[in-house]
Amino acid sequence: MLTFLGERLLSALLTLAIAAVAVFLVVHMIPGDPVMIMLGEASGGDPETVARVRESLGLDRPLVIQFWHWASRLVQGNFGLSLRSGEPVLGDLLIRIPRSLELIAGGLVVAIGLGLPLGVISARNRGKLSGAVSSVVSVIGFSAPVFVTGVLLVILFAVWLRLLPPSGYVALADDPWLHFSCLILPSLAIGINFMGVVARVTRASLIDTLDKDYVALARAKGLSKERALLHHALPNAMVPVIAIIGIRAGNLLGGTVIVEALFDWPGLSSLLVSAAFARDYPVVQGSLIAIFTLFIFISLFIDLTQSFFDPRVRAKA
Repeated sequence: MLTFLGERLLSALLTLAIAAVAVFLVVHMIPGDPVMIMLGEASGGDPETVARVRESLGLDRPLVIQFWHWASRLVQGNFGLSLRSGEPVLGDLLIRIPRSLELIAGGLVVAIGLGLPLGVISARNRGKLSGAVSSVVSVIGFSAPVFVTGVLLVILFAVWLRLLPPSGYVALADDPWLHFSCLILPSLAIGINFMGVVARVTRASLIDTLDKDYVALARAKGLSKERALLHHALPNAMVPVIAIIGIRAGNLLGGTVIVEALFDWPGLSSLLVSAAFARDYPVVQGSLIAIFTLFIFISLFIDLTQSFFDPRVRAKA
């Protein structure tokens, strides 16, 4: 197990190093001059002012030198200063990352809590009405775009029933009840969309597992159909389900832009988009590095979880 963990950690660090190089190069290929955007019309495009600001930011140096200074600071936890606000980028990231993780966690709770039972019911009751209904619900879930689901949720729970706030963010320390009330609708919007994927993958994997010889042997030894499903088939069917959950959770780190905009949730995705429009290189780089890092370590966690359910994953490593 330690060898497996060490190999995965080494692979994660190597991937992160490659990602850092890619982020630096891609960000510097974004069209537009960040100095001109930062100075605006006030400078009138004065060459001396532009040159002085560019020199102070280190943007006049060769790209290799810029990368060396950036990477040296990065390994020390220094993400630089925002070109817009002049504040440390790390401060913004430490505020935004927990909010995005909280939103993703809420969506995953909804997706797993609804999708897993739907997939089990659909696989368990093939050819029956309950199985067909479960399959239809799951298809509707992943077919509806997240912004459509979000708007319908706002209309239902905020406008008609007046049970939840339509949008906004309140810090947990300021008002815990209102904080979680604001979290429910965006979590549902993400979770309902992802629920269908979890249900379909669970159904396909469980159907395949139920046809295995060891499940038939368990039934022949006198186990009920429900016990054989829950104790023998379902744990083995969870391996691909865990994989798709991990991949989707990683994708959501930078893919919740629509949800954050719709529900006015100030997370990492909205920070990345606003910084990209402003050509704020340090914030864009810091946000992308944070997303890559979280994605890599989520993948590492998924590998370890899969190895727990299926030791053959460790054997293949």
